[in-house]
Amino acid sequence: MAWITDSLRNAIAAVNPFQRQSLPTSLPGVFTHQLAVAAYLSSGMLRKVINIPASDRVREWRDWQAEKDQIEAIEAEERRLGLVAKVKFAEVLRGIGGGALILVMPGDHSQPLPDRIGNGQLFAINVVSRWQITGVDWVRDLASADYGKPAMWRMNRDQGGQADIHPSRVVCFRGDPLPPGYGVSDEDAFWGDSRLQRVLREVQVSDNTQGWFSELVRKAKLTRYGVSNLTDYTATPQGREDLSSRVALMAEGENLLNASIYSLPTKDANGNSSGGEQIDDFQVTWAGIPAMMDAFDQRVAAVADIPFTRLMGRSPAGMNATGAYDDQNWSKAVSAGQQLETRPCLELFDRALIQSAGASPDKVTWKWAPLWAPTEAEEATTFDKTMDAVAKLQATGAIPDQAFAKGVQNLMSEREWVPGLDQALAEIPEDERFGLAPDAEGGDDDPSAIAAEGGDPSLAGAPSGEDGSQPARRRAANDKAHGGDDGED
Repeated sequence: MAWITDSLRNAIAAVNPFQRQSLPTSLPGVFTHQLAVAAYLSSGMLRKVINIPASDRVREWRDWQAEKDQIEAIEAEERRLGLVAKVKFAEVLRGIGGGALILVMPGDHSQPLPDRIGNGQLFAINVVSRWQITGVDWVRDLASADYGKPAMWRMNRDQGGQADIHPSRVVCFRGDPLPPGYGVSDEDAFWGDSRLQRVLREVQVSDNTQGWFSELVRKAKLTRYGVSNLTDYTATPQGREDLSSRVALMAEGENLLNASIYSLPTKDANGNSSGGEQIDDFQVTWAGIPAMMDAFDQRVAAVADIPFTRLMGRSPAGMNATGAYDDQNWSKAVSAGQQLETRPCLELFDRALIQSAGASPDKVTWKWAPLWAPTEAEEATTFDKTMDAVAKLQATGAIPDQAFAKGVQNLMSEREWVPGLDQALAEIPEDERFGLAPDAEGGDDDPSAIAAEGGDPSLAGAPSGEDGSQPARRRAANDKAHGGDDGED
């Protein structure tokens, strides 16, 4: 009765954790769409490896440098377009294999982006994956600045047919370049390597290891039933028939009682016959298992270039905590990704975004917001050192008073050291806002020519120069910084 042997073999294979199905380790050089998506969706660890860099690059977003009303208009435009979430999605697609942002504006999309865009004419910015658009007429002229890029992008319409999109309206989020002579198509070479392809094998090993150890946890709760003289039953037809009924009975118990079957020896340790079944518990030695599991996860973190503390949310078991050091390294890695990959993509459509917000691109700049917030102690130390530097700079007299006051007020506003400063200063006339006393007689507005009346009493009666000219008068705050007297003789 061969079916008994086959059934037993199949039963053992079914519970064997080393027979788990997984993605093949020998993968093609470039992922297909189906394989990339299947790999991404099949593993929580793989999704973390792809999503963490994408999230951290846009987590604090960017700080615009412009007039207050322009900044408010641009930020409102970003919120209307849902730009932060869409850039994050495009970064996720970059990690999977490639993605792009499509600028939706009036007019023929097959034509270049116009130089001037009206207020609100950037209707939408939509995200597509690399497999939703196809490059047409790839540029192979080495003398061209567009070498290796398509002359046009083509996308299938939902209603049927195809639509051509000019490359100036498509912002591509690509992976690292592939080595020359890699032997792939123009399209695969354009989109480059992906984070998914780089980390898949290590994530796969880590996931399999976690699965194998989870099988040990499951087996640790099983009760073991031993059949005496199991091999003797297979020697005769009658024995196989008896074994068949016993195995069927034990299989029923296994299904109902969650137990496993194994063979007992014919003799015990004293040489006596050990008839009947034996029931005991499955024993597992757990020492060293957590450290081994961490070792595989550390390999994933190393290949993904993400600190273990960021990937797993804790330090490795049995090792000293390196959280602060890892955070610094990770901040540097995120900043490098922002500057080398994300920023060039944003700059391709910033002009259209700023014009759609009603601002002038020539007068607007931006920088990435800091990735971490200092503690109160660090903030206080920074404030003290900054104010010392401001006082020393003021004492030099190298910067005119009005320009200096504007700079200090902007510093306070940007650092947000004085909450509500902008609103409070906006209510003050400009001549008073920057520390200048208004001239009641309508005379010279030059700070150095302000009369002693209504100004600094310590400036009254200052001696004239050899040519009869009056020396430049500074405000009382500056005089104090120079160590001058307080108006006393």
